[in-house]
Amino acid sequence: MKKRLLVATAAAAMSMVMSMTAFASMGNWQQDASGWWWQRTDNSYPADEWKWIDGNGDGTAESYYFDQNGYLITNTTTPDGYTVNADGAWVQDGVVQKRQVMLDLGDEVLAAQTATQSATGGAIMDGKSIEKIVVNPELFGMIGANGMDKLPNMTEISQGWLNTYSVDYNGVTLRVEANPESRWLASFYGPAKVIFSNFPENGIELNAFYDNTGYESLSTARNIMASTGDSDRVFGLPTGSYRMAWGSVDGRSFNVLLTAGTNDTWYIYPDSPVILYN
Repeated sequence: MKKRLLVATAAAAMSMVMSMTAFASMGNWQQDASGWWWQRTDNSYPADEWKWIDGNGDGTAESYYFDQNGYLITNTTTPDGYTVNADGAWVQDGVVQKRQVMLDLGDEVLAAQTATQSATGGAIMDGKSIEKIVVNPELFGMIGANGMDKLPNMTEISQGWLNTYSVDYNGVTLRVEANPESRWLASFYGPAKVIFSNFPENGIELNAFYDNTGYESLSTARNIMASTGDSDRVFGLPTGSYRMAWGSVDGRSFNVLLTAGTNDTWYIYPDSPVILYN
C-alpha cells in the first residue's frame, strides 16, 4: 500500500512509550490506516529491516523491525526470530533492548547492515587508486595510559569495570570506554569517517580497503566475522544479525560493521560503525 506523507508537524500520540520524533534531523514517525512507519527527511523509509530509533530524545535508542512495505510490526516474532513487544521494540526476556545513540550515525541499520544491496555512489573498488587510508593518528595516540587526560570534556554515560563516556570530537559524537582511576583510555566507537583519516566519501569495498591500508587482522586475516558476545554489546545488535571485519595496526585493533553487496562483496561506508581499541 502506498504511504501518504503526513504534513502535520507532529502525529497523534503513538501507543508507544516514545515521542513522535527521533533523531529529529533524520525523520519522524508517520501513520496511516495500515500502521506506523519511519519517514526520513529525504522521504525514504526503512523496509524489511531493523532500525535503531531514539523516540524520546534521551540519548538511548530502541530497535524496531519494519516489514517489506515499511510498516512497523508489533507484538510478534520478526522474520529473523526476534521478539518485539506491543510497541514494536525488540525485547529479550521481556526487557526492551537499548543502545546509546551515536548522533552522527542517524537511524542506524541493524539487520540491514548485512542485507544485500548494490554498491551505490561509486564505492572504491581499487584500493591502490586512492590516497592511503590510516587510523586517525590523534585518536590512535590517545588510547592507553593517561588517554583520558587528553579528552577533558567527556560526559559520563555509565559506570562499570570500564566507564562509558560520550565526547564531541570535531563536531561528531564518539563513545569512549575508559578507567577513571588509572586514566586508561581503552576504546573509541564512532563512524569510519572519523576513526580513519582519508576515508573515501562514497565508501570502499572491503578487499580494496585491506589492499589500501594493509590493516589485515593478525588473527582473522580478511575473513568476514560473525558476532561475538562482546561485539553484540559494542554494536548493540542481536547475535547473528550482522557481519564485521577485524583489523590490526601497530598494536591496536578495530572491528567495523559491514554492509553486504552483491556477489559476496562487502563494503565499509563513511558512517559504518567502528570500534578502535587497545
